[in-house]
Order: sequence, then structure tokens, then C-alpha cells
Amino acid sequence: MTNEISSWVSAVAVVNFDLELGQSIEHIEPSSFLLTEKERLNICYLSFPDSNSGCSGDTCYHFRVRKDYSLRESRDMMSSQHENQYYYGYVFFRQVKGEQFKRGYFQKSFVLLTKKPYVNLFSNIVQITAPQFFDSGQVAIEVALHNFMSWGEITPGKSYQVPLLGQVLAFHIPSIKDKGQPKPKEFPNHALAPKPLVLRSIFECNPYSTLKPLLPHISILWELVLLGEPIVVFGGSPKETSSLVQALVSLIAPLRYVNDYRPYFTIHDSEFQEFTSKTHPPSRVILGVTNPYFGKALQHFPHLIILDSDPDKQLKILNPKEHVNSSLKGKPGFYTRYKPHLVRDKQIKKLLRTTNEHQRPSEVEDIMLRRYLNELTHTLVIPLEQYISSLMPLQKTINPFRQPPLLQPFVPEHFIAYLTETVLKVNIELKGHKASWRDLYRRFLKSSNFEYWFTQKRLEANKRLEMLHIQELGDSDIYSWMKDKHEVEIVDMLLWIRDRYELLRKYDSQSNLKEDLKNHIKTLLEVIPSDLQTNLKPAFTLD
Repeated sequence: MTNEISSWVSAVAVVNFDLELGQSIEHIEPSSFLLTEKERLNICYLSFPDSNSGCSGDTCYHFRVRKDYSLRESRDMMSSQHENQYYYGYVFFRQVKGEQFKRGYFQKSFVLLTKKPYVNLFSNIVQITAPQFFDSGQVAIEVALHNFMSWGEITPGKSYQVPLLGQVLAFHIPSIKDKGQPKPKEFPNHALAPKPLVLRSIFECNPYSTLKPLLPHISILWELVLLGEPIVVFGGSPKETSSLVQALVSLIAPLRYVNDYRPYFTIHDSEFQEFTSKTHPPSRVILGVTNPYFGKALQHFPHLIILDSDPDKQLKILNPKEHVNSSLKGKPGFYTRYKPHLVRDKQIKKLLRTTNEHQRPSEVEDIMLRRYLNELTHTLVIPLEQYISSLMPLQKTINPFRQPPLLQPFVPEHFIAYLTETVLKVNIELKGHKASWRDLYRRFLKSSNFEYWFTQKRLEANKRLEMLHIQELGDSDIYSWMKDKHEVEIVDMLLWIRDRYELLRKYDSQSNLKEDLKNHIKTLLEVIPSDLQTNLKPAFTLD
């Protein structure tokens, strides 16, 4: 156990910078929170901008760091829980110049550690909590911890209105059952309570303004992220890189991006050698960096984005050969040789039409961009879902007294052949040539993003088949089945039905089918010898 504060927040740390000793964790709550030495060092370095970033005053950003399992569970045990392999750190860095400070500067970071990638939610939390800590000291942390523990468990599909240091946060945790563009939830407000800060999304922070320099190339970036291509983002500060890396990762939503990504990465990170090694192809990762040294260290990465100091200036696509002296201080631009499968469409041109004279509200821009990207992803996914539906066994083939059937194997070649002219009719204006869509699918089917997506779809399909099988078993005529069965076969059926009952409890605890299965067990127990009944009944007393 790591003694975390709650399911929301793992720990709160204060990281100090000493010009002689370097970065160190000055304080952490809870004090019993377990960090290995490798994790402490990584968190310390990630909690401060590079010296060349020139960040002064207050700076907020976030990072993502891999857990070290040397003192915990083996990595193999955690492989099925991808997100649990990382900590997310939400940083509020304060640098103040003054003669009263040693060597003329005060530099300290307030860091909130969690296992959740709720970037917009936790960015707001740290911006509320950190200033009060710097003003009031330890008492602000103690009150915040008490607030976090009062929030209850994280429940997908639930809307929350929670206290935090005298303020109220209102937000919704989405679930897989949420359909389409999430709508802002209505939160009732009491007359004496402070007006809540309502968050439209717990994930995204101003996606339109973050991606604005790259909007002309958004469909290319969508393809690169979809296929898990290695990308480096170079910016002037961790705030710039973390915002853009997070925006890139979210491009393919509602598909989940499952490759590694680091919103802010430093040369001191314990995985530096792994990502910079040129003895193997570049890792499938999106890295946000600010140190110019990465210009040489990551020159083998095929896609590079160098941000301009002017956040409104659009970046052009440039040939990587133009990347002067392999220096990340080179000309701002999007360096890539990637040839997209799809072409830019009219909807992107509409998004680019905004002028200073006719500026749309930022919320509207965000909604338009998210709708466009969601539709693009759905266009890709719909033929895949239709094909998977064709792999489902027919309900009439389900025999209640045999093992339930499973989803048939997904064969990439069969899927490509399935992509007829009719299937490939796209429902948005982006029109790639039919052959281009097929080529994009061929590459996507080899990606980790597809592998994860299909694994989840297969689990859902097999769960549906198991539920249909249990329904058939509950509706079956158990009397007819047991007429010519031996004692051993009846005992096997008892064990089988009990197994189905436990599975039903796991899937649907409220199901009326449980009574049907209990009745089957009762019927079967009545026909076996009394001495065997006495021995078996305790094992078949179900809740």
C-alpha cells in the first residue's frame, strides 16, 4: 500500500530548489506515502522548469511519470492496468526575485500527485490550492486534504459538487455510457453557498487556442496520433509543451491513446537513455521538451513541432532537412515527411476563418473543434463496429448446456475486403480517396490504439454473449434435460450453474435471472441421493 490520500489525490508535495543542493522534496502529505528514490528524483526534476525556460512569477503545468516497481508489485501484475503505471503531477511553480532571498531568488513548487489524467480538473484544483499554501502555509494543505477525503469515491457517470478551501467545484465524471458531446450539467446552488466553479470538461483545457498554430494540419496530426507515430514537441516552457502534448493525445477521442506520452520531459529523467537511444527505432511516444540538448538527442524522431513565441502564429509544414543544425532553437514549424491518407476538408477551413474582427467565443471554438474531431474518429470507427457485429454468433446457436460461444476472430484481410463502396461512405465532408481510407485502416490495424480498442470491444461482445447464454440457461427446461442424466452429470451441471450464477452477480447484481438459476439448483439437488444432498447443500446456498 502507498497510503494515498484518496482515490482522487495520491499525495501533495512541496518541492524546494536550493542553488547548492538542487531540487528536493521539502514536505509530502501523507508523510507515509511511499516513493522510491528513483521516483523522488524524477518528480523533483519534473517539478521545476528548465533553467533556459525563463519562467518567472507563477507557472502551472503537468507531467506524467512512470512508477518504479522495484519496491512494489511487479510490472507484469500491473500490465492490465495501463494508467496505474503512471503518476500525473500537477505543478504550481513560483519564482520570486528579491534581495531577501538567498542568491536573490525564491523558487518552490507545489505538486499534486494523482493516478488520474483529469487535466482540467486538477489544474483548477492546484491553482486554487497552491496560492493559499504560499499565503497561509501548512494549514492550507491540511484543509485541502480534509476536503479531498470528503469527496467520496470516483464514480463514472456521476456529477459532483465538492468543497475546496472555501470554494465549490462542480464537474461531471464521464462514463462509457455517455453518448455524443457531453453537455454541461446543471448544478443547483444554495443561497448561502459560494457560486460553484463549473467545469465543462475534466479533461481538456482550451483545446482550440492550444492547437490554433497547427489547425491547418489538424487532420495530419490526427493520423499521426491515431497510428502512434513518435512526435517531439519543443516549446519555451513546460506550460506550452504540456498543453500541446495533452491536446494531441486527445485528438482521437473517444478512442483512447494508449502509447506513452510525457507532457514535460527532462534530460534528468531516469528513462532519458531509453527514449534517446539510436540503436533501435524511436519509441512510440509523444514528448514535450524545453531543453535545446534534445535537438541532437532526439533527431532520429520523424516528427517535430517547434512552437513559435507568438501563440497565434500558424506553423508551416517544413522538411526535416531544413531543421538547422539539428537545433531545437531552429525555425518554428511542423517538421515531417508524413504523407497523409486523407485530405483537408471544408470544416477545417471554417474553423480557420475566424478573424480578429469576428472573433467567436473560446467556448464555441472549443466545441466546434471537438465536434469535428469526434466526427472524424467516429467515421473511422463505424465500419469497424459494423464488421465486429458481423463476427457475433447468432443467438439461435447458443446452447444453454454448453459453453457460450465467443466472438469470431478479427482477420485484418477480411475486414479490408469488407470495406466496399457502400461501407466507405463517409458521413462528414472530409473525403479521402477510397484507397486512402483502406491504406489508413491497414496501418491502424497494426497500432497499439487499435489493439486496445479491439480488446475492449471483444470483452464487451463476449460479455454480451455470456449474458445471452445465462438468459437461455435460466429459461431452459431443466426437467427435460435431467431425465436421462447420471448422478455425476447432474453434479457437474450444479457446478456449472453455480459458476453462471457468480458470473451473473459480477455482471448484473439486480438481474431477475438469479432466481431462475436458484430454482434450477434446487430442482437438481432434489433428484440426487439424500446423503449427497446433505454434503452438497452448504456449497449451493446462494445469496
